[in-house]
Amino acid sequence: MNQKWKIAALVICTTLTTTAWLSSTFQVLSQTTTYLLELSSALLALSFIAYSAAKTLLNRTIGIDLLATIAIIASIIGGENLPATVIALMLFGGEILENYAQQKATHAIQKLIESSPQTATVLRNNQEIEIKAEDVQQGETVIVKPGGKIPVDGTIQKGHATINQSSITGESIPVEKAEGDKVYSGTILTLGALHITATAVGKESTYGRIVTMVEEAEQRQAPIERTADKYARYFTPIIILAGLAVFFATGDIRRVASVFVIACPCALTLATPAAIVASIGNAARKGILIRNGASLEKLNKVDTLIFDKTGTITTGKLEVVDIKAFGNHSQTEVLQQAAMAEKCSEHPLAQAILAKAKKEQVDPVDPKCFHVYSGMGVRIENGSDPITVGNEKLLKQYKIPLTTEAQTYLNQHQQTRTVIFVAQNSTIIGSLSLSDTARNNAKQAITETKQNGINKTILVTGDNHHVAEALGKTIGVDEVYSEVMPAEKATHVSQLKRQGRTVAMIGDGINDAPALAEADVGIAMGLSGTDVAIETAGITLATDDLKRIPELLRIGKTTIQVIKQNIAFAMTVNLVGIALSVGGIISPLTTAFIHESNALLVMLNSLRLLKTR
Repeated sequence: MNQKWKIAALVICTTLTTTAWLSSTFQVLSQTTTYLLELSSALLALSFIAYSAAKTLLNRTIGIDLLATIAIIASIIGGENLPATVIALMLFGGEILENYAQQKATHAIQKLIESSPQTATVLRNNQEIEIKAEDVQQGETVIVKPGGKIPVDGTIQKGHATINQSSITGESIPVEKAEGDKVYSGTILTLGALHITATAVGKESTYGRIVTMVEEAEQRQAPIERTADKYARYFTPIIILAGLAVFFATGDIRRVASVFVIACPCALTLATPAAIVASIGNAARKGILIRNGASLEKLNKVDTLIFDKTGTITTGKLEVVDIKAFGNHSQTEVLQQAAMAEKCSEHPLAQAILAKAKKEQVDPVDPKCFHVYSGMGVRIENGSDPITVGNEKLLKQYKIPLTTEAQTYLNQHQQTRTVIFVAQNSTIIGSLSLSDTARNNAKQAITETKQNGINKTILVTGDNHHVAEALGKTIGVDEVYSEVMPAEKATHVSQLKRQGRTVAMIGDGINDAPALAEADVGIAMGLSGTDVAIETAGITLATDDLKRIPELLRIGKTTIQVIKQNIAFAMTVNLVGIALSVGGIISPLTTAFIHESNALLVMLNSLRLLKTR
């Protein structure tokens, strides 16, 4: 039933019932009018609930709506219109609250499509023309300029460029590409310009396949069955038989109505959503945004955590992690010369060096005769002594010898860091190593997750093997998978699920979206995460604090504990009430008020979650 119709029915029934009660209390209207108001409210409620019951029966399913329908009919026949309306109000209220707690306001697919390159510049008849990206043909030459998104998968035909592939591969450091190298759709050209021969376009491209995988993963996610419906499926036939037995034994329709009213699982309907809504509010104050109740319910069963690397475990930004001075030179001198050479560069490595210089209060002067060598480094004039900052290729081009000390440093760090050299004239004076560093609390957060029921932690990244292994060892994860493409991340998740594990995936990028959708619980890093990752995940961390993850696990476990308490209490009251109803000790109206009190206590117990630490 449409949510708007449920709300409308709730408002109308409440208005009619309130008017009838006020009329009866203050004798404003005649008894006949008051009775008709109560009856109208009960019949309106009955029409909506009976409609839902019929739909579930056509699907060969017994839900709470069937038991509620029988209870309302029995109450009306017994002349007890008020209990009938109370049942409807509780049922409507519980379902509206449940829908609010569990609705998926997700636009993941639309966000993915909007983030994809919409247009492409192609070379046709020796002319550059702009067309829709989806209209590019395989084999055509696509031209991409600095700052543009690559719209197709392809091979570089002409040009040399620096490309940010983090959205697809998860590599933290932009890569250098030249003729013959492969490029992927959705990646960004930061420096240089390229002519690309298209090999895969549209849905067949890397980005297109990511969109398709997210769609398929979301369709495969089975909805969680409502607790009240589980109760109704097994309990409704028993209650119907009990009601019939009471009628044949006593002939008292009021006792039958009492049995059906008290057995109607309204409190159970509220047991889960009330706890979930309270926990969502509690989590929000801690910087954890839970977008649907299904994710919160599943958290209690999560035993495996998969972490993305770049932007999740690491900051996603390059930092200078070490400065090595050679000979009689100082670290400050090495940093100052490097910062001066890189002052006019827009390369991510240059920005990291300048950030380090600012932190160390080193103020570089403006360079002269600045030259950029794509994929190698920069060179400036500084009086009679040129300064060269770059990799081995650039040193070799200017015939600057790599000393034994410099070679030793390179051998020690090149597998896990980006190493660049600083040369003055023809002499190497020092070296800097840069890396995407782990967040300060990453190791502690992973340790705490293991204290909260997680028995397997996995790092999955598109970065190279040596970088991934070194990081995995530092933060203490159980397994590391490197050089993994987006489709393979989702495959890892599905394989673990087939093994019977309940998997939570934590990521931040477009390349994580398929795995986030495939996982039982998807968790996005909010501040650094892309819109696509946030929209695909059921839970978002509003801060980059990884310690929010063990906190989230604790909230999930506490929520389930409260839900179980609610269910146990509600069922106990129902069973005692059924026994009293069979004995004719309580009337339908009394059972209705017991019902409401039962639901109120369930709500109050759930509200404790708002203040739970």
